[in-house]
Amino acid sequence: MAFWSGSLITIIFIILAITSALFYKESIDTSVKDGHKTILNQITARKELRVGMLRSLTTLYVDYRNANQVGGFEYSLLNKFAESINVKLKITFANNLGELIEKSQEGKIDLIAAEMKGRISDIDNFSASQPFHYTTQQLVYRKGSVKPYTFDEITGNLTVPAGSLQSFILKNTQIEYAQLSWNESTVLNQEELLKQVADQNIDYTIASDRTIAIMQRIYPSLAVAFDVVKNHPKAWYAAKSQDKSLLNKMNQFIQKSLNDGSIKKLEYHYFSYMNKFDYVDTRAFIRAIENTLPKYQTYFTQYAKDNDLDWKLIAAMAYQESHWNPKAISSTGVRGIMMLTKSTAESLGITNRLDPEQSIKGGSRYLKQIINRMPKSIPKEEKVWFALAAYNMGVGHLWDARKLATQQNKNPDSWQDVRQVLPLLSEEEFYTELKYGFARGYQAVHFVDSIQQYYMSLVGYLLEKEYRQQYIDAKSP
Repeated sequence: MAFWSGSLITIIFIILAITSALFYKESIDTSVKDGHKTILNQITARKELRVGMLRSLTTLYVDYRNANQVGGFEYSLLNKFAESINVKLKITFANNLGELIEKSQEGKIDLIAAEMKGRISDIDNFSASQPFHYTTQQLVYRKGSVKPYTFDEITGNLTVPAGSLQSFILKNTQIEYAQLSWNESTVLNQEELLKQVADQNIDYTIASDRTIAIMQRIYPSLAVAFDVVKNHPKAWYAAKSQDKSLLNKMNQFIQKSLNDGSIKKLEYHYFSYMNKFDYVDTRAFIRAIENTLPKYQTYFTQYAKDNDLDWKLIAAMAYQESHWNPKAISSTGVRGIMMLTKSTAESLGITNRLDPEQSIKGGSRYLKQIINRMPKSIPKEEKVWFALAAYNMGVGHLWDARKLATQQNKNPDSWQDVRQVLPLLSEEEFYTELKYGFARGYQAVHFVDSIQQYYMSLVGYLLEKEYRQQYIDAKSP
């Protein structure tokens, strides 16, 4: 009996020792080397997540859903991650990856939100999160020149950024195409090299499909030759010198966001309008920006500001409505640069719909009124989608679409869901059961999608114009 009592006590002590060791190990994993706080503890203590990103139109652009604020897919996802750990997001921008790596080594940023596979000498010092998004890398040439279908058919200057994913891909591709050669720029990034292709300074470059889609709306002469790598995973990177608390938290957040559809919604929010590209229409729009927009920009700026809207949104709407033709008249009786109905114009105090200033004033005010009528249950950043659809087909039909979405077990407060049911408003099976009856809901979807594309082209064009002017000014004596 004493033997078993002693053995039992020994076993208990062993279990306690193992438990203690495991607890101690866990506390080491979740505590820090610096002041006994993990990197995650340090971030929450300072109430700030410091993220390094490259300056890029692809990941960042001024977002009309929040006037004069920076937005974009990856930025929004990072912001959601920061919110999930109850801290603010602080972005540190850099012109190249080397700067971000240096800032990470100096402890000035907590993670890097940029592709690192091309940095062979540095990648082993970082741990990648699980993938949260996938892109396709594509070879780009200038429309009008001979299109290559494989690397064997490349006959000119192929240039990619030095130390980039594109450089990494080409080095692997050279195993199959032994004669493949290319140049690497230590100065120009993906977007700048795409400009070089558009300007005919180089013949080819490689870039992600998202970057190309955005740049095509600024430089419509850019064309895709073929896919180089499909479904390349995007991730965030944390220094291996850190403990794993931040990396683990990132992975938990990404997995949760994949599971609950948050990432899918953001992808739709930012990328859905990129699925279609019309070279002729985009080229005509760029010409209109250069030749026609200056006549009316003052009005767009003034009346958008009066209604707390982005003038570029109003301008994009006006182009979709009338191609900036102040004398436009449709067969249904809408008139002017903002295509107002007679009754709407009268309700807004507009006496002459064909006067561009009055029309822009009225259209801006009317859109703001619709936005204000949107239910509080609709997320702030999505209200503009609903309002634009209502501007096109009427608020009553929008209420019908929301009701139909509910009947179809979809979310009436999600533009993504309501967008899917809008075309059903023209089908007898559905519109006969709705309060406001038949509507061309598919036209409202097209209306919103087109405004998104024109808006992105306008934003990109103006940014490019500004950057080019800064470059000229910097070169001037």
